[in-house]
Parts: sequence; structure tokens; C-alpha cells
Amino acid sequence: MLPRPEGPDFVGVGVQKSGSTWLADILGQHPQVWIPQKEIHFFDRYFYRGYRWYHGWFLNKNDRLGGDFTPDYFISPSPQVMQKEFYPHWNFRRLLLYPSRKAHPPGRKKISFSSWGLLRIINFWFHPLSARDELKAHYPGIRVFAIFRNPVERVWSAYWDFRRRKDRHHRPFVSFEDLWANDGRWIRTHGLYAQYLTYWQQAFPDFGIFFYDDLKTNPRELAQKVYQFIGVDDTFAPQVDRWKNKGEYEPMTRLTRAKLVEFYHDEIEKFARLTGRDLSHWLKI
Repeated sequence: MLPRPEGPDFVGVGVQKSGSTWLADILGQHPQVWIPQKEIHFFDRYFYRGYRWYHGWFLNKNDRLGGDFTPDYFISPSPQVMQKEFYPHWNFRRLLLYPSRKAHPPGRKKISFSSWGLLRIINFWFHPLSARDELKAHYPGIRVFAIFRNPVERVWSAYWDFRRRKDRHHRPFVSFEDLWANDGRWIRTHGLYAQYLTYWQQAFPDFGIFFYDDLKTNPRELAQKVYQFIGVDDTFAPQVDRWKNKGEYEPMTRLTRAKLVEFYHDEIEKFARLTGRDLSHWLKI
């Protein structure tokens, strides 16, 4: 596969808390691959900055394949959903006054928000944007993939990541039950694999599907499969144990697991049929 003149050649779109950091690392180790930064968030946060800004991240890829790995793309809204409905916690004040320090390509000046910039933000807020549709329209032949984990384990890991961030900033403790009941959409949605995979496969029939289970049992073989999928030399041997993003957290209670298995049961069965993979162990309590 030859690199395109500008922009990404492949995009990892998910799934959050499923080994995406490890996958981005083994891709970044490959000499034929350029990943400027994990989680650029162009299609779900910074689209108003424009494609010139996005392509700036890939200026240094040269003859390598450039990649963007942003897990939140997987659940980006369909064209029928406005940004302000899909991201209700966003606000203009935060976008204007507290832009992310990581949200600028290396070597490029930070963007100053002019009145034109404000208009673009407002348009982004109301414009029905889909990461899937933007990738399909602008990058013909791009390779798109995701790595999936048991959604029950994934949501528990996501909760503890959320809780650790709360602890670091000395914010009030939030129990899993309260988060699930009151703001659960943000941790539940990432586990609706069948729903969103179907949506992505409508535009990308050859969507790459990888599993966290394989990362645990044979990471080297998984790395080889990913290299084959994006079209680089699969004989390259990465350091598969170099990045271990392991968070320590309390085990899930049997009652909590039972409730989560019940919630995701139908979705897991649909996902198993879509992928042709036996996922019966995901349903065990």
C-alpha cells in the first residue's frame, strides 16, 4: 500500500479501553508507519479547525503510511444527530478559552480564534457530522479498523479510569452505580458494538476487526495481523510488551457483572453473528 499525498492512510476508530494504546504503540514502532499522536480527535472535537489543520499532523510521514488512532470515532454520531445532542457536556467557553495543549500539530502555530473561527465552531456544533462519512468521502481506499473487548470488562475498566481522574483532581467520589444511572451513556455507548459496527460496515465493508482476547493470548500474532491489514511488512517484530497500560482496580461484584451481562446480552449475540466469532465466554457471570 502506497501512502497518499496528505492525510491518513489508515484510522483506528475504537474501541475505548480495549487495547487501543497498545495497538497504537505497535503500529508506531513499525518503520513503515507514522503515527504523530494517539487520539487526534479531529472528527469528534476539532473538525471546525479544518482539513488543513488535520493534514498538518501528517506532514512528516514522508514515504510512510500515516495513521490516526482515536477510539471515540467509533461512536461518532450518525448524520441524523446534531453535535450538541451527541455531546451535551460541551460548551463554547471551554472550546474558546481552554483549547487542548495537545491539539496542535508539532511545529505549527496554535490557532487564534477569530470571528471566522467562532463561526466555524458554531457550524460544527450544529452540523450533522459523521466520522465515518467524512473518512469515506475524503480518503478513498483508507483502511479502517477497531479492537474489541468484552463490553462488560470494558465498561468496568472505563469506570475506574474515570474514577482515577476524579481522584487526581480531588473531585467527589462517584460510585459505579451512580455513574451508570445518571451519566451512563458515556460508558455504556462504547460497548454497543453490533449497532456501531453495522453502521461502519455500510461504508467500509472490509472494516478490520481485532480482539483484545487475542492481545492477551498471542500479542505477536495479533500485531502481525494488524500489519497485514494496513499493508506493511508483517515480518517486522515489535516489542509487544513495551507498553502495558494496566490500571489497578477492584474486582467487579457478581451482582454488578450479572446486571452488565444482562444489559449487553443481545448486543453481544448480534456482534458474535456479525463477526463469526464465538463470544459465549463474554456472557458468563
